[in-house]
Amino acid sequence: MVARTVLITALLCLLASPTTFATRPAWKWLSEPSDFTLSFERELSDLAGSLPVPNRRQAVDESYRLPNNTSPIHYHLALRTAIHENSRQFSGTVKVLFEVLEPTTTVTLHNRRLTVQRAFLHEEAVGGGAGAQIEQVAHSTDPDTEHLTLAVSQLLPAGSRYYLRVEFEGALQNNNNMGFFASSYLDNSGNRRYLASSKFEPTHARSAFPCYDEPLLKATFELELTHYKEYNAVANMPLAGTPTPDSDNADYVTSRFEVTPLMSTYLLAFAVTDFTIRTADRQTVYARPNVFEETAYPLEAGNRILDALSDYMDISYYDYMPKMTQIAIPDRGTGAMENWGLVAYGEPVLLFNPAINTYRNRKSVTTIIAHEYAHQWFGNLVSPHWWEYIWLNEGFATLYEYYAAQLAYPEGEYWELFTVEVIHSAFGADASETVRPMNWNAATPSEIAALFDTVAYDKSGSVLNMFRAVLGDPVWRYGLKTYMTARQLDGATADHLYGGLQEALVSLAPTLLPATVTVRQLMDSWTSEPGFPVLTVYRTYGERQEAILSQERFLSSKRLPSGHVYYVPYDFTGGHAPDFEPTPAGYGWLAAKADKIATGVPNDQWIIFNRQQNGYYRVNYDAHNWELLIEALHNDPAQIHHRNRAQLVNDAYNLARAEWLDFAVPLRLMSYLRKETQYAPWTAAGSALTYLYNKLRGTAHYAHFQVYANHLLIDIYPTLAIDSVAAQETLLQLYLKQFITTWACRVGHGDCLAKTKQALAAAYQARTPVHPDIATAVYCNGLVDASDEIFVWVYEQFKSSRNQAHRTVLIDALACSRQPAQLESFLTTALGSGAEFDALLATERTRIVSAVYGASREGVDAVLDFLMVPSRVTEFVQRLGQSALNSAVSNIASRTNNQPELDRLNALLVSLGSQIPESVATSARSTVQNNFNWFNTLEGLVVVEFLEQMATTPQEL
Repeated sequence: MVARTVLITALLCLLASPTTFATRPAWKWLSEPSDFTLSFERELSDLAGSLPVPNRRQAVDESYRLPNNTSPIHYHLALRTAIHENSRQFSGTVKVLFEVLEPTTTVTLHNRRLTVQRAFLHEEAVGGGAGAQIEQVAHSTDPDTEHLTLAVSQLLPAGSRYYLRVEFEGALQNNNNMGFFASSYLDNSGNRRYLASSKFEPTHARSAFPCYDEPLLKATFELELTHYKEYNAVANMPLAGTPTPDSDNADYVTSRFEVTPLMSTYLLAFAVTDFTIRTADRQTVYARPNVFEETAYPLEAGNRILDALSDYMDISYYDYMPKMTQIAIPDRGTGAMENWGLVAYGEPVLLFNPAINTYRNRKSVTTIIAHEYAHQWFGNLVSPHWWEYIWLNEGFATLYEYYAAQLAYPEGEYWELFTVEVIHSAFGADASETVRPMNWNAATPSEIAALFDTVAYDKSGSVLNMFRAVLGDPVWRYGLKTYMTARQLDGATADHLYGGLQEALVSLAPTLLPATVTVRQLMDSWTSEPGFPVLTVYRTYGERQEAILSQERFLSSKRLPSGHVYYVPYDFTGGHAPDFEPTPAGYGWLAAKADKIATGVPNDQWIIFNRQQNGYYRVNYDAHNWELLIEALHNDPAQIHHRNRAQLVNDAYNLARAEWLDFAVPLRLMSYLRKETQYAPWTAAGSALTYLYNKLRGTAHYAHFQVYANHLLIDIYPTLAIDSVAAQETLLQLYLKQFITTWACRVGHGDCLAKTKQALAAAYQARTPVHPDIATAVYCNGLVDASDEIFVWVYEQFKSSRNQAHRTVLIDALACSRQPAQLESFLTTALGSGAEFDALLATERTRIVSAVYGASREGVDAVLDFLMVPSRVTEFVQRLGQSALNSAVSNIASRTNNQPELDRLNALLVSLGSQIPESVATSARSTVQNNFNWFNTLEGLVVVEFLEQMATTPQEL
């Protein structure tokens, strides 16, 4: 009884706020998929079966592919732009040297919305270049297939070469990050300056010039850009001499560039800007003049990462390209593009100002540079044969996004984030019944664009990392170099990669794999089939110390029979002699639906499979082994590797959501977090905690959840200085501190609320911004009930900032206010017009709305009130679009947990009437009903019962 009294008293002290807050602390809702009522019945697994021959190329409409009768050799592209005047028109001439592969009277290229004025067929001159004109050719464009067909009057024989000269005009696209597009920024005087740049992947080169816009159809490119003389031009290659005056207009010059290596059209890149340039060695960074000081870190990181990758690959980047340029494009979002020799980024993921940008910004800049630089090998030097194999680009880039960052900055511990940011993310998307496999054919531009998904990035990176670990670093690197060397300046399929790795095994480790198994068989079982397995470990607890292993595809919402067998590499360790260091020799292979193996682990000791979670699969255990693991975690978490602790938390929660486990198992397991000091297990628990928070907030059961969450935080919270930054804090310690601070304030921890409020008040009094590495938590929680003066002070920082990443942090912070008048005024800025709001990006306007309804229930109410005014709704749709309104309604519904909240939602739906589709209104009501129904599901009943017992009898846990 004494222990119980002490614990309850401690928890009550944590919940008691010394401040006068009348509202909940600031936080961010994290979206979860719609809840399903899952069947608890399990089907018996088929323990027999063999690996089927996969259907690796599903049928697509091949009419979108170019015919195979001609192939490009070289392009000479000349473009002219007056972007400095905000003119959206451009003109150009492209001369394409092509080879005839089959006798033909037509030549077919791609064209998207370009006006072709004239086209001519030329001989190839003896010394190179376009020779005598043969004829002017007729042309037509099919708007569906985007095929530009040019008809010639003679039969062109196979093996012959000609030049095709096409004169055309086009319009710069409006800041949509596709094709040749316009962007703008405000200079320090408030004047808007314009620029033009390109982004061609996957099928947008055809919107800038007629071309063979398929990745395998590589050619060399010779580029010239005519532009205003006060602007500069940059492209993949260095300038070929200084810009020369334009003969037609003295205010223009022509910048000519050296010829590129063989490359795909989607990798051609150029920009015309008034940017400033920072240079070090053979690398440069281009950015608008008023952020020049923010280019120092990306230049340093670029040099370090490119050198690290060159050493790792044993293939120097500079053997193929003479320079590397990075360019920060304003209002481009947070994406980036790996153009060979000219990598383009949205400003938030390239620019870094240590005075205002957070440790997370630095991490993003570092890892995204590493991602794009990895593409210089995976995608640029060797490109996909067709978009079906885009994972050969994006999977490797995702893997080396973290690995190369770690090589360049070992102290950053970036590799520690791979498991929780990539593998766990991939699991979420890959557990759908309708998900595609890694190899997946496509034909139309929209189909091709859809391939750039979580499967291409996170799943593929996870699968590749699994085989990197299984084969071992020497074999892996030897195989990659073999693959790269064989396919350099060409296209590749999955089989080419498998062949390189197989050759490495033969040379370095011929006995590593079973004699009858090839790399192709192993990897194809993962790349050509959708999803991933759950490995079930059923220990027999007999004298022989054996376990039955079985595999089944894991789905988040159902169990389906499947004959497919993944070749699952497994390793394990036990509580009697923990060894969490994976080695290639330590892996076995589950090559059937089930098998029995000897473990050597005593029956009274826990066993863990998938050491450090290198394998891309979940692991479930028999009930007794789960009990042994829970006991071990509660007794001494350090005896289990921190990545496996994160694995156990993530697996247990998701297995419970899919009804493989009683939900009490992850809840009991996560109780050990009271002793956890590492970031990975905590962030793995974040999904579970957020799910429960969103289900229970605003209900009679929420107080019990608060007790549970505070129980987890009671020991670690006092060890963290949440309102200051110590010089010795590592990246992972900063991640951990923000996570713990967020959750402590979220569930009403009095000290957390008081300290963040005091820290913001002190910053306001000193008129000094909060240190960037604690800014997210301090600004957000400090603004919960801040005075109008403090709110305006933070808002003015937002208005005056020209750093997009910093502005995003401040938007999210301002949305944390709980004052209706402050939130209303902030929402009004999202619709503002005139000079005062000229600096607002379109993405920032929509983020203001989503940040407000995402920050708190008070924020939801503020958006509800805002949209109850009909005139505002009309303006809302005009400024932000119908999709923003539909999204707001859907998100309000997902945050509706009780009858009064439902009454408010229904009033809004009635007020909006036909201003939203009926399907949106119906879906919103259905979402709320699902929220209510959850408490009558098995999962809901188990959770509520567990938390009630936890809150009332804590000494029993």
